[in-house]
Amino acid sequence: MTLDAALAAVVVEAVAPVLAELRAARAELAEVRASLPPRMISLADAARALAVDVQTARAMCDRHQLTWRRCGRRIVVDAASLRPVDPATVATLAREARQ
Repeated sequence: MTLDAALAAVVVEAVAPVLAELRAARAELAEVRASLPPRMISLADAARALAVDVQTARAMCDRHQLTWRRCGRRIVVDAASLRPVDPATVATLAREARQ
């Protein structure tokens, strides 16, 4: 066994418990996030985060691309729905932002 292989084996053995602990922490974090209520932000803040006009953000709400609710007369958007899901969504948002 070479020195590099021996060192690699020692490192893998030392890091394995840390990786297992990290996986467990990730799972716990996912459970906590799922149990939290959604973080709602204003339509203007959502538009700013998406780098689009407020009217474009409103149209995205109408097309159910964003999760939203009415709070009186205001529209509030779930901040988690601001993340594009796939490259096609990113391209669509970019196209709308340029218009």
